[in-house]
Amino acid sequence: MRITNKILHALTVFCLLISFLGCSTSEEFSGYSYDPEGVTETSDKETNPQYTRIIGVDDGNIWVSNDFSGARMSDFYQVNDSLYRVTIKPERNEINNSPWYAFQIWSTRPDTIDLQLTYEHGEHRYLPKLSKNGNDWQPIDSTSFSTDSANGTATLTLNLKEEPLWVSAQELFTWNKYKSWLDSLSQQSFITPDTVGFSHKKRPIMKLTISEAEPHKSLGVMIITGRLHPPEVTGALGTEAFINELSSDTDLARDFRKNFEIWAYPFANPDGVQQGHWRYNARGVDLNRDWENFNQPETRAIRDDLLPLKDDSLRQIYYGIDFHSTDENIFYPINREVETFPDNFTYQWIDSLKQEFPDYPIEVEPFPPNSPITKNWIYHTFGADAVTYEISDNAPRDSMRTVTRKSARIIMQQLLNEEKKQ
Repeated sequence: MRITNKILHALTVFCLLISFLGCSTSEEFSGYSYDPEGVTETSDKETNPQYTRIIGVDDGNIWVSNDFSGARMSDFYQVNDSLYRVTIKPERNEINNSPWYAFQIWSTRPDTIDLQLTYEHGEHRYLPKLSKNGNDWQPIDSTSFSTDSANGTATLTLNLKEEPLWVSAQELFTWNKYKSWLDSLSQQSFITPDTVGFSHKKRPIMKLTISEAEPHKSLGVMIITGRLHPPEVTGALGTEAFINELSSDTDLARDFRKNFEIWAYPFANPDGVQQGHWRYNARGVDLNRDWENFNQPETRAIRDDLLPLKDDSLRQIYYGIDFHSTDENIFYPINREVETFPDNFTYQWIDSLKQEFPDYPIEVEPFPPNSPITKNWIYHTFGADAVTYEISDNAPRDSMRTVTRKSARIIMQQLLNEEKKQ
C-alpha cells in the first residue's frame, strides 16, 4: 500500500513540477530584497582575507586579538585617552547586513574604556555578548552599551583586566562545541554519525542518522539542515535543542524513531563559522542560494547524500526543516496553494505551536517555491513539505529551547499521525 501511494504521489509531484516549470523557475529568481546583487550566481568569488593578529595600543597597555576560531576583527586603534575603536570588515563587500564580530580584549592594568564598533559594508546589528572564558556568555548590560543608528556604529563601556574579555556578536558555537555535542549524541546506539563530504578547507560536512527502526521496515524520513549562514547562532542553538528532543528517552521519541529516520546536517558551513564570516562560505558564496546549481562542495555533499532516497522504496520523505536566525521568530513556509506531502504540514505545526505558546511571538510569511534555497530543493526533489525556521537573534535562550523542544514533540506526533494515514 505504501509503495502504491508513493508511486501515485511521485506522479502528482511530476505533474506539479511540469506545471511549475512552465510558469516560473528559480532561474527567474534574482534574490530577496535583502540580498546583494548576483547572490544566485554561486560560482567561487574572491574574498577579503582576515589576518590573524594581536594588536596593542596606548603604549602597549590595551590589547585585542582575533587569534581563535570564529573570530572577526579587522583593525584596532586608539581614538583618544578613553575611546578605542575596532573595525569589522566582511569576507566580501557585497553582503547581507549580518556583521559578525568576535575578539578578545584586555589591559595590562585595570582600566575602564569606551570601545566603538565600526563596520565596513554593514551596520551594527547584534547585541554584544561578553565572556570571561569563551564558554559562558552574558549580554552586555544596557547601561554599558549604546548605538548610533545614523552611523551604524555601537559603543561599549568595558572594564578590562589582565585576563582577556571575550566580546562577540553571539555565543561562539564553533567546531569544538559541535564535535563535543555530536560525540555525546553518538554514544546512543540509535544515532549514527557520518561524514558526507568536505568543505573547501577540508572540514567535514557532518551527518547524523537517527532511528530505531527494524531492518527492512518502510520508514518516513525527516531532513534537518542548519548553520548555512555563520552568524545565525540562535538557529544553531535551536537545531541542537530540536535534535536533542528527537533523541530523548521519551515514549513519543522512541515511537517516532521506530517509524521514522532523521537525516540531520547541523553544521553545513564549517569554513564560514570557523573563519568568522558574516554570511558566506570560504569561496564567498551564500550556501542557501546554491540549491539549484550546486557549485559549492558543502551543498553538493548534502544533495548527493540525500538523492538516493528518491529511489529507495522503503523511504518516504515527509518533511524538511532548515534552521536559521533573523531579527524575529518567523516561519517561511511554502504557499498554501502549492500541494505538498503532507499537504500544508507546516501550517498544522504552527497552529499547534501557537496554541501551546499564545504569548510567544511567532510570525508567518509564506513564499512560492521559486528560489534556489534548501526547503525548495526538498520540495522539488521529493514533493515533501519543508520550511525555513528562523529564530530571533535576541530570543531568551531558555524560552527558545523550551519552545523548540516542544516544536519537536508536536512535529513527531503529527508526523506519526500522518504516517498512520498511509
